[in-house]
Amino acid sequence: MTNEQCKSQKVVNNDDRIVGLRRHSEEVNKLVVESLQGALLLLIGKKPYDNITITELCRKAGVSRMAFYGNFQSKDDIFNRIVTDLHTEMITRVGSPFRKPFSVMWYGEMFRFVAEKSDVLGPIFSAGYHDKYLQLVNSLVLRLPSLTDEEKYISLLWIGGIVNAVVHWLMSGMRETPEQMASYCNRCFANFVPRCQDTVNQKYFETNNIESTDF
Repeated sequence: MTNEQCKSQKVVNNDDRIVGLRRHSEEVNKLVVESLQGALLLLIGKKPYDNITITELCRKAGVSRMAFYGNFQSKDDIFNRIVTDLHTEMITRVGSPFRKPFSVMWYGEMFRFVAEKSDVLGPIFSAGYHDKYLQLVNSLVLRLPSLTDEEKYISLLWIGGIVNAVVHWLMSGMRETPEQMASYCNRCFANFVPRCQDTVNQKYFETNNIESTDF
């Protein structure tokens, strides 16, 4: 191997090492974030939110204060991250009701998502932080630049209804199926956004053995 080839190989090796270190750092930060989120969810079920300290959070998560401040500035940042991550994941999987028409099928997918994430949402609502959750979700929606003032108010009315329904459903032990909840919401908010054709909704009712005339 010539000198030039040796130098070139060293550059490649250094680049690979840098990429490897960066990937390791990202994985460590991801673990820190997840640990702190889990710790906060555990603690809010045991004591008032305002009484939770950063030191307590770090101890519960098994991370250092340096690691905490490397990712967050306050415990509010953790709470916001939990809600924002949930919102982003839901929009990715279910779709945004503010960017496309949706039907009873959308509500069904949304409630199935909520059921899947009950281990995260449950502690938040059980501890009485649904108002804090609602405020943050409101702020995420109000950031949409495409909404007119009228649409913003309509959206807030809809969000309030949906969050209240989700909270009650989770706190009641999810006795109704996601399909039943979808039917309730579809009837209540039928004119909130342009509906899909009635045949699409009817097919959903039939597939899930639900009588649409009952709602």
